[in-house]
Amino acid sequence: MDTQTYKVLSFILKICQNKKSLFFWFFIRFLSAILPLVTIYQFSGTIKLLEQKAPLESVVLAVFLIFLVRVIDNFTRLRSITKLESEIAAVSFDIHNFFLSDLKTSTKSERHEIVQAIRNFADASSTTLNLIKQPGIDSFVSILFIPVILLFLNFPAFVLNIAYIAVYYATDYYTTQRYAHLKNILNTRTEVYYAKLQDSNDFDLEQKSWSRHFRRLVDWGNIEWNLLQNTAVIFYSLVLFLQISEVVGGHKQISDLVLVMGYITQTQVYLNSFSSIKDSLTDMLVGLDRLASNPTVSTVDLDDLI
Repeated sequence: MDTQTYKVLSFILKICQNKKSLFFWFFIRFLSAILPLVTIYQFSGTIKLLEQKAPLESVVLAVFLIFLVRVIDNFTRLRSITKLESEIAAVSFDIHNFFLSDLKTSTKSERHEIVQAIRNFADASSTTLNLIKQPGIDSFVSILFIPVILLFLNFPAFVLNIAYIAVYYATDYYTTQRYAHLKNILNTRTEVYYAKLQDSNDFDLEQKSWSRHFRRLVDWGNIEWNLLQNTAVIFYSLVLFLQISEVVGGHKQISDLVLVMGYITQTQVYLNSFSSIKDSLTDMLVGLDRLASNPTVSTVDLDDLI
């Protein structure tokens, strides 16, 4: 997370009126995100018991423990997600109250544009917090723990996993810079369009302009995700080939392959989630930048913030 993003999130938390409850349920969500990693290990262990023709009682116990962990996972995850949805909805109102408390405009058109800018920022903030809630926390836990697990399980897979994360992040960083530029232009067109929509029926020009810039953003999104997904396919295939070679050579068992590939698959899923969150954080940063640059809003100074 870069400095600007961190400061924008800090700003959101600063104006949040119910921080303790928000932090508590995010912590419970963090604990629930660890359990799926435990399940992968349990599943591989169950396969190993079958390979070793272990007694039925041992297999049944292993399956029961998987069932128990999954039940606990479901309860803590769903409970924390439900509570966080309410807390995040309240944050949107906190943002509205913060910016609108002393808003003064000279014309209706000016007020319409700044209200739309506030809506853009509040919506982006809500979307970002919801993505952090799920699957953001799952992603953070996986990226934090999976490389450590692979370090002890299979060192070559660990090296490839680290290389995968590094290449993926570098690609994502580059594509996000272009996304931020296009998103800022689209937000400008959105504010102008809705301001015109509320005051006049002659909005064809604004509508065409918005559609053109929206298509540019969508086209770039297609390029971005193609680059990221192809990176994932390349590294997944490399790790899979390595694991099959070790199994064929008699150095590893099928259960070891299942275990390593289970963690590699999780890495891919959650790196994709990180990309979505990063784009949403960019939306939030662009939205706040537009608010801070608007002379009508006196409650935030971007220079002080970032």
